[in-house]
Amino acid sequence: MRESTPLYLLATGSRSDIEGGRWQFVLRKADRQFEIAESDFEPNHFGDRVALLAVVRGLEAIPEPSRVLLLTPSRYILNGVRHGLCAWEDQGFALERLGRRVAVRNHDLWARVAQAQQFHRITAKYSESGLVDAVRSEQGFVAPSIADDIRYALNETQREVELAEAAGPLAACA
Repeated sequence: MRESTPLYLLATGSRSDIEGGRWQFVLRKADRQFEIAESDFEPNHFGDRVALLAVVRGLEAIPEPSRVLLLTPSRYILNGVRHGLCAWEDQGFALERLGRRVAVRNHDLWARVAQAQQFHRITAKYSESGLVDAVRSEQGFVAPSIADDIRYALNETQREVELAEAAGPLAACA
């Protein structure tokens, strides 16, 4: 993929409760020529699966082969993209445990991320919530929304990208 390939910033987030999980992503072209935001609620899906679904939906929304800087507050996704995905794909999304082949957790979604890697060079960056000091109101503590967390991470990274004029070297499966 040539370096003239466009750079997209994909910021994701999710929250779960007893009924299911809400995911959200914001996809922005680094030159700010394009931006979309999507969210949805998945009943009976929780935690890491909902977070990974936000990534999948965001990657599938990119309209052209690109370099993608994925911003995620999930260590599960960060480690999966950085260290696990290439090995899992080579092994058919199954691992050996105690002499048996066991499917990688959320293998169906990881396979979709691997499919996206055929078109995009994906780098993951941890984006801890910038809203650690939660918004205060007269009634007391107000937890930041997923959208607030995503916008904060996206805007901070946008400034970094603009200052560096590039996202830096991007890793891909060998």
